[in-house]
Amino acid sequence: MTMTTVLETAKTRWLRSQGRRADGVRLFCLPPAGGGASAFRGWSELLGPGAQVTVVQLPGREDRVQEPVHSDMDALLDELVPVMADALDGPYALFGHSLGALIAFETARRLVALGAPPPQHLFVSAHGAPHAPCRGRYVSSLPESDVERAMESLNGLLLPPALQADFQLCESYKYVDGPPLSCRLTVLVGADDDVLPIDLALWRELSIGPFRIRIIDGRHDFVVMRRRQAAEVIRAGLAGEF
Repeated sequence: MTMTTVLETAKTRWLRSQGRRADGVRLFCLPPAGGGASAFRGWSELLGPGAQVTVVQLPGREDRVQEPVHSDMDALLDELVPVMADALDGPYALFGHSLGALIAFETARRLVALGAPPPQHLFVSAHGAPHAPCRGRYVSSLPESDVERAMESLNGLLLPPALQADFQLCESYKYVDGPPLSCRLTVLVGADDDVLPIDLALWRELSIGPFRIRIIDGRHDFVVMRRRQAAEVIRAGLAGEF
């Protein structure tokens, strides 16, 4: 099997393109902990012709539920980044929600380190900056009843089979200092989420491009419950309207 064949096979496993639009910026979307590609269902229509939506389907969920999940960021990136690098066919952007924000940020850094152009725009959602101090207990150390309450508070965004490994991935993640990105950076947060403003503001240190914070109505699950409002922020960002 040739390397080209291997990468093409990997792309069918990792990437879910919505529609067949050839123009516009390719927007790679990374879901929250335990979430799958269905979290971004219908985003192609919401964002319009300025974006070609491509959702990353991580192992261990939905149609990849039989595959082992990753509990280590580096191991995940080792598999994901070559696939995404091969899929770059023009200008691109990244959107990540919650844990997906960390993955999106580290993916952007690795792509640039491999010699790829930086993303036009990085959208990070519902997560403090990766170098912000840890301010709470690790979820994986909570009693089962508390974990269940945490899941209920996210209104179904999380899928139990992948949940524990995703928590471990997030909790074991260690930020390593490196050159700032050179792209636009938008931080989205729910008005009723509990991410501290100072942790959101710290994202500003990670890119030399234009920076903004946008508040969306709702809680941590606004990527689903307020998806039209979130999509409008992304659409405007992709169009350079700030």
